[in-house]
Amino acid sequence: MIRAIATVREAGASRLVLEVPGWPGQRPGQFAMLGLEPERLRRDPLLPRPMAIYRGDASALEFRFKVVGRGTRIMAELVPGAKLSLLGPLGNGFELPSGPATLVGGGSGIASLYELARVARPAPRVLLGGRTGADILGLADFDALGLELSIATDDGSLGRRGLVTDLLAPRAGETVYACGPLAMMQRAHELAAAAGARCRVSLENPMACGFGACLGCAIKTPAGFRYVCTHGPVFDSASLGWEAGS
Repeated sequence: MIRAIATVREAGASRLVLEVPGWPGQRPGQFAMLGLEPERLRRDPLLPRPMAIYRGDASALEFRFKVVGRGTRIMAELVPGAKLSLLGPLGNGFELPSGPATLVGGGSGIASLYELARVARPAPRVLLGGRTGADILGLADFDALGLELSIATDDGSLGRRGLVTDLLAPRAGETVYACGPLAMMQRAHELAAAAGARCRVSLENPMACGFGACLGCAIKTPAGFRYVCTHGPVFDSASLGWEAGS
């Protein structure tokens, strides 16, 4: 894990590429905390944002996200050469599947799945969903992987009209990986359990620190409180108390 001041290489409505010298590498599904650089933070006290690492190499990291508020709007409007504080990689990430797998991503949760889709063997099936076609983050990148890829959108502007979980038909013995809205992940858990498949979900709870100090990402499970930053963000879906609204 490193703390660094990263330099913006590219930024746009849903894409941010940072130069991060000395980056140690990341596992699929890990995240980083991004904050304004110290000089700007003195004028604009905005808490850091947890962001899934879309992909990265030894010197640069890419993030894909939806602009949903002030923090993500600032990230989208940064210009090359701007500075950000960065802490990462954080969280447990996804275990690679040992057999057949299906990846289910919705909205900003799609960003957590790209690296898993890229490295998992055998190649997984990928199901992506959003309100409109414009919400499908990184579609060209997923398509370039040559995987079995299916899309669902609420308005039917891309792929099948409906929910991404309408496309999900788990097979016994496979592993389902899901990241996106809570209702989507709960439905993935239910379908997987009914089919005799395993299900891993990556939660996207807000947090202020990323390493267990603020406790803002606590969730209640049948086994007690767990913290998305340090125990997750990836959990066995069967370990979560869905009925209790975890």
